[in-house]
Amino acid sequence: MGDHANWMARAVFGLAVATPALEAQDDTFEQLALRVVSARPGGQCVVDLGARNQLAVDDHVLLEPRNAAALSGRVVQVEERTALVQLLDPTAAPPIGTRGHALLPKARLRPAKPATPAPQDAQPGAQPPPADEWKPGDPLLGRRGGERPPRPWERPRTVHGRIYTASNLTRTLDSFDQSFFDAGVDMAIDNVGGDESLGSGTDSWSSGTLRFHGAYNRSTEFNGVTGDDLRLFDLSYEHGGNRFDALHWRVGRFLPRDLPELGLLDGAQVGYRTDGGDRFGVTLGYLPQLDDDMNTFDDLQVAFYYQWNQDVGERVSYAIAFQRTWHHGLADRDVFVLKGRWLPRNEWNVSATAWVDVYDNRDDRKDASLELTRANLFAVRRWQGAGGIEAFYDHESYPDTRRRVTPQTLLPATLADAHVDRVSARGWLQSGGGAQWFSRLTGWADEERDGGAVELGVDAREVLGTGTRAAVAFYAMQALHSSTTGARVELGSGLAGGRLDVLYELGLVHFEGFGASRDDLLQHRLGALWNAGLGGGWDASLSADATLWDRELSFAVGIYLQRAF
Repeated sequence: MGDHANWMARAVFGLAVATPALEAQDDTFEQLALRVVSARPGGQCVVDLGARNQLAVDDHVLLEPRNAAALSGRVVQVEERTALVQLLDPTAAPPIGTRGHALLPKARLRPAKPATPAPQDAQPGAQPPPADEWKPGDPLLGRRGGERPPRPWERPRTVHGRIYTASNLTRTLDSFDQSFFDAGVDMAIDNVGGDESLGSGTDSWSSGTLRFHGAYNRSTEFNGVTGDDLRLFDLSYEHGGNRFDALHWRVGRFLPRDLPELGLLDGAQVGYRTDGGDRFGVTLGYLPQLDDDMNTFDDLQVAFYYQWNQDVGERVSYAIAFQRTWHHGLADRDVFVLKGRWLPRNEWNVSATAWVDVYDNRDDRKDASLELTRANLFAVRRWQGAGGIEAFYDHESYPDTRRRVTPQTLLPATLADAHVDRVSARGWLQSGGGAQWFSRLTGWADEERDGGAVELGVDAREVLGTGTRAAVAFYAMQALHSSTTGARVELGSGLAGGRLDVLYELGLVHFEGFGASRDDLLQHRLGALWNAGLGGGWDASLSADATLWDRELSFAVGIYLQRAF
């Protein structure tokens, strides 16, 4: 089954990278940075962009967790300051704070051009208006035709970011071990050397961006003991990589800008962008452990990458990278990262990434010299006002490395054979009155068995009043050791200056390997999520989720507060 899974993964990735190129177009995309502020079941999450950022339903969203597994999705609901994103992978649960970006057409972000006044007859002796130099407050592209745009070091220094706190009280299996508390600061200072009010910086080397993201966390650690940790996710200085400076470099702790799939890095990245939009570069540094303490200096890495872009809009791009690591000074992992993206307007949107490990005689726990250890493929096609279809494929197996990639110790047989392949497709049709009929099919297979799920439902907007939502779905699924058949009802509406969404789910769960008196249980689930802007840049998200398994109650209550500046 493993050979078949690898063949299938290679086939679907090859399909993505073999997509024919498109002609250059003017309607390119702008990337707007965002963060996950709340997680919801079924592959949904809430992000901190909304209508005020000109986000719209069906906009494409890409999340970049620190474990280097990208998640693709689309906006399904927009509020003033937040938006609900449906990820293509229904099993995905991105952690709060996960970074990502939304792709918005530049034409939507471009301000409307003011009406041009009718020309006046020239007066004798009249002089043309002076070609004034750019001043702070003028448009960045110049006030009059022919004027050069200001260089980065001629612009004001700006500070932006957010402060946040998140707390979750979780009880499951008679334990509160899954509870946690977070508080952090995520900020950036653009044009560090510029004057805050006059933009009088003169040194191009000081026109970069200083970034910081750190947090205090209290939670149950991997060793089972509750502990306190100060976690540093980003502390870096970045310079260049724009139209004025083709050379890009960054130092500190960060996710590489061009290929975050290489993983969180303590070190440096140097890259170059050609006139045609292609990028190439190198990263050098250490890979911190992605655990409670995020310790570093155990795993040294060097990586080289090249990214081809069809044009400066980067709507069609392919990338290849090679990364070599050393664990405590001993040669460890050699891996290629392959990546492709195809984002035409009003056609299929396709993106794919693959990690291919290269083995030699040191890696005696693997039979092949090449192994596809991770791959994902996302494909979306939408018809405006009619419906759409989206699909994803994901493959994962364990690479043979000295670096510990899981909290558990992997047995040789597990390392050699363990894998999981998952494919899912979702389609929807718009009908009259704002109703949307949808269906999802999912299948999975690992080294031992396989399973899947089917879901059918309807999602209606405005049927209960302005700004309301109501959805009903029926589903059946086969998990590893159980099967479930059930129904789900969701309702949403504005409430107390924000929006409240509630969910009720009833399922009949059949457990394998239990006695006849304990193999079938009713599962009741009730969830609620309230999002609101509190004014002064503050946003709040409150969530509650309770599940009753026969007589066993599990619940989670969470709060997320954020202030943007």
